[in-house]
Amino acid sequence: MDNNETKPTVQQRPVNSSKIGEVSSQVNLGANSPTHKRFARLKASVAPAISSRDFVDFLMDSYENPPKDADSAATIIAMEKQISNLKGEIASNEATRLNLELEIDNLKLELATARNEANDNAAKAQQIQTATEGAIIVRPNPVSAYFLNEMAEREKTTPAKILERLFIDDLQNPRANNLPYTVSSSRIREVMDKLRKE
Repeated sequence: MDNNETKPTVQQRPVNSSKIGEVSSQVNLGANSPTHKRFARLKASVAPAISSRDFVDFLMDSYENPPKDADSAATIIAMEKQISNLKGEIASNEATRLNLELEIDNLKLELATARNEANDNAAKAQQIQTATEGAIIVRPNPVSAYFLNEMAEREKTTPAKILERLFIDDLQNPRANNLPYTVSSSRIREVMDKLRKE
């Protein structure tokens, strides 16, 4: 064959790069291709934290196992119920908080009242201590106290008057057992006899 003889040309069929069911080698999947850029934008907006391989697995799984309407509805109902329960807990906690605040306010009022009473009692105790400082406080036994009141009423006088005369009499006639001082019925009779003679 002569070298100058032309070879017959071979007709090449155009490649359909978007044929369904095939991934053609002619599709441009380079780093700067529109497909790659679209994939990158989708991944950045949906799942930026996972790797590209995991994101592809996620897309394939979503395509092969799409969520069913019933599952979606059940999920929505469950979430709405959970939200409702949380709102109920918030309302319950709010009511509990208000009750606790009211109880705290009541306790504060009771505390203030108790402090005022304690201050008043302390002031009264101080007044009594000042008024009776240096004096002898007499505490008759119950029987003597009853007898003292009866005697004072019968003689139309006061128990204080009888006790006062009793103190004067004891000061004028000291006894060995006058301390601790005891108001007895016999001593009251003695004092009443002296009061009648005065």
